[in-house]
Order: sequence, then structure tokens, then C-alpha cells
Amino acid sequence: MKNLIKAAMVVLIAGSSFQAIGQEKVIEVNNLPKAAQSFISSNYGSDKVALVKSEKELMQSIEYKVVLASGIELEFDSKGNWTEVDAKSKSVPQGIVPAKIKSYVQKSFPNNNIVQINKDSKGFEVELTNGIEVKFNKNAEFIKIDD
Repeated sequence: MKNLIKAAMVVLIAGSSFQAIGQEKVIEVNNLPKAAQSFISSNYGSDKVALVKSEKELMQSIEYKVVLASGIELEFDSKGNWTEVDAKSKSVPQGIVPAKIKSYVQKSFPNNNIVQINKDSKGFEVELTNGIEVKFNKNAEFIKIDD
């Protein structure tokens, strides 16, 4: 029993130390990659940046999170490419939504807007005004609906 308790303590301590390796810090907007700065000025030029954080997790590349004064949240990869736009109840910028996804949403969910979009190596996930989440592959072809 004592060995089991010791093993559990070792696992807890090791887990805590790995967690401590991840770093998160507040940075200035001008420390973002140029691509991220350009995205913000092009799509949200009239909105003020409230917070910028860089996050580095163990064995992963750095990511950036930006919160605008309006509450909109943006995420970027290490090169400054957007990976997530959460516009809350507003529409995401239409220029970032692939044409196939726009067409599918307009046809299948009229009177709904895309309020959140995520992009990764597997594809896209969008959330609509009505709360429905729709997944697409990397070619912007429909995969499934999550409600």
C-alpha cells in the first residue's frame, strides 16, 4: 500500500512539473508575427486590441491568443496564420471563409451566420448563429453536423 501511495505521489509531482514547463505570457501587439498583425488590421482595424498572449506548451510550437475590446477572440499559430476566430454573436469576416463553406451554410442554413471558425490540418469547423456546429475537411467539403 505504501508503494502505491509513493507511486501516486511521483506521478502527481511529475505531472505538475510537466505542466510548469508550458509558458503563457502577455505580450505587445507589435510582438505578434506580421501575418497576425496584418490579419487584425485588415479584418478588425476599427476594434482595439485588449490582450495578447503567447502560449508555449511542451513539445508544441508557440501559439498566440488575441482578445479585442469587443470581446472577439482570435488565435494564431507560430507563423501568424489564424487558427480560430470566435466573433461571439457577430459574423466572422467573410473573406476568411472558404467559398464552399459559405455556399453550404447559405444553402443549408439560411438566415444563419458563421460566428466561429476553427482551422487545423484536418479541416474546418464552423459554429452558426443557431449554435449548430458543422465540420468540413481540408478541402472545405461537408463532413458532419454537431448540434
